[in-house]
Amino acid sequence: MSEKSSIRQRKGREEVKSQQASSSHPADKPWDQRLKKKTPTCWEQCGKYLWMLLLFEFILLLVGIILVLSVESPIKPTRLQFPTARPLEGALAPNTILQNAKRLFEGELIGPESLVMLDGKIYTGTYDGKIVRIDDDKMMTTIARLGREPCGSPEYEHTCGRPLGIHVSDYGTLYVIDAYLGLFEVNVTGEYKQLVSSSRSYHGYPIKFGNDVTRIPDGDIFFTDSDYQWQRRDFPYIMMESSPNGRLLQFNPLSQTTSVTLLDLYFANGILLSPDNDFLLICESTAYRIMKYYIRGQKAGDKEIFVDNLPGIPDNIRPSSSGGYWVGIHFTHLRTGSVPILNFLAERPMLRKQLMKIMKPHFLLQFLPKYGLVIELNKDGEIINSLHDPTGEVIDSVSEVLDTGDALYLGSFKSPFLAKLDYKSKPGKDKFIKS
Repeated sequence: MSEKSSIRQRKGREEVKSQQASSSHPADKPWDQRLKKKTPTCWEQCGKYLWMLLLFEFILLLVGIILVLSVESPIKPTRLQFPTARPLEGALAPNTILQNAKRLFEGELIGPESLVMLDGKIYTGTYDGKIVRIDDDKMMTTIARLGREPCGSPEYEHTCGRPLGIHVSDYGTLYVIDAYLGLFEVNVTGEYKQLVSSSRSYHGYPIKFGNDVTRIPDGDIFFTDSDYQWQRRDFPYIMMESSPNGRLLQFNPLSQTTSVTLLDLYFANGILLSPDNDFLLICESTAYRIMKYYIRGQKAGDKEIFVDNLPGIPDNIRPSSSGGYWVGIHFTHLRTGSVPILNFLAERPMLRKQLMKIMKPHFLLQFLPKYGLVIELNKDGEIINSLHDPTGEVIDSVSEVLDTGDALYLGSFKSPFLAKLDYKSKPGKDKFIKS
């Protein structure tokens, strides 16, 4: 074999080896073999899909936030700041006295908020628009209906009417403020006449939420308009907004004119004339206080705080047989609990504003903890007594107290009954049987 042929053979073998070596590189192997070696693990696949899911949820959240921020809130809240609520101790120490109350007309009488006694009979207004008379705790008679049927649900309240505050006149008639329809004088035989229409404008606004009423003997009638923006059926929005939209109005029976006496009240609620007829006590619910407004004497036209930092939302205020005042209190747990939600929200108007875009406050109310509470104030505004139902098992809501000297009748804006708590003896240190 010649030298040239030997060289050619050597080169051929080298080329074959080179091709074999190059064919062992992954890139030159069949695609299915290469794919098999690069298949990701289960953890790698799950991680990939998890990141995709998180990204999708983040995008949805971002879109949701943008949509919420772009929607107009139904409320225009203001920022309020309150001190830590009074602790439930001393005169406010919890007890179970309200659990001794009896329920009258259960299931027959819904929402008897305000109560008066005239000639031994109790008169009250109901959720379904009626004014009723109660005889001897046994018989109930409807004497008037201020609005028109149908009744019994929020959608019909504005036409059915919702009688709230009731006051006995000097002539044996009843002054009734209806949340929607205005101020009326009602005869116990059933005839009535409208004194003030809610549809008219007073200081630029109609009466949206007439709440409570009182009268100076042989003088003017005063009544509260809780909020000139919201109606009674929307009261949770008033609480969340906490704006000073409440008013005190004054009706003169001689001139038949109505004027606005006070503005800038926080959820103007219960009202009561002092024993000497020289000042009014006005409950401001979302400010947790009661104001004193002078209507006679050197201080006429002045106002001052009678009591503040109450352990919940004050509703109506009425005389106690011991010379002081009974006040119904709502939402005690939200003001005095381990998490004082009302104080927390009061300082955060933006949070309240956004919350009301995505949820209905009426829906939230049914999940709130129940707590029945009534407090008694002395003539100087000091808390001297309190009646509790810490679980709300018997009494979970008290709007007003009618003190007859022998018993307390407990009105409520929502309870389907009238409650009665008998005195153990005449009013004194140990008024009630404590449990």
